[in-house]
Amino acid sequence: MLKIASVPYLNGVPLIEGIEGVILRPPSQLGELLTTKKAAVVLVSAIEVLRHGWDYVPGIAVASPGKTDSVRLHYKVDLAKIRRVALDRNSRSSNTLARIILERSHKLRPRYVERDPSRSVSMKDVDAALTIGDTSFRPVGLPFLDLGTEWRGLTGRPFVYALWAFLPGHPLAREMGTVLRQAKARGLAHIGEIAAREAKRLNLTTHFCRRYLTEYITYDLGPAERAGLKLFWKYAQALEGA
Repeated sequence: MLKIASVPYLNGVPLIEGIEGVILRPPSQLGELLTTKKAAVVLVSAIEVLRHGWDYVPGIAVASPGKTDSVRLHYKVDLAKIRRVALDRNSRSSNTLARIILERSHKLRPRYVERDPSRSVSMKDVDAALTIGDTSFRPVGLPFLDLGTEWRGLTGRPFVYALWAFLPGHPLAREMGTVLRQAKARGLAHIGEIAAREAKRLNLTTHFCRRYLTEYITYDLGPAERAGLKLFWKYAQALEGA
């Protein structure tokens, strides 16, 4: 049986439609499932794929052309006065994206800590805090930067958050691609049903979920997304080399 692991968020649901037994974990835990071979293919943060040189299924991604509504940097002081930021312990790509936006777009050099905001967002001793996924749908009561919008403004490119990754040379690579492309096709064909189902789980409106899954999040990895991913890796390497 092909072991598949994904994220427990709304944005990952269309990519696993009709697949039984999917392991659901936060993005920060998926890489370990892959390296320990507890899963054969994982919907992992794009930054992890780039850092480790893992293979990935072509043509599929969790991406956004701009606004995401689910990757937010909430802040309680003027942007220019941000000095300490809580990154999301569950994240990988979005943590790096937050640093790029703050440091490259807004010319800030804050200190960073990591917290888990999945139950509640704490602003204690920080000026700003990052949330990702379904956590971002809960109101925090503070102004925020939508990091997808910020990335688009900085680069003019879409942003790629996650890819279906597997270890190089895996003997089931072809089978993985077939299974996951079929799941994606099913998911996109049943977006209305998924939106209605997930709206109940998340206590959101079906209209919002459908709009989120069709306008804010996209699932193709085409030339524009690959160009955005290449630029993200360039900026990420510049951060890591600083």
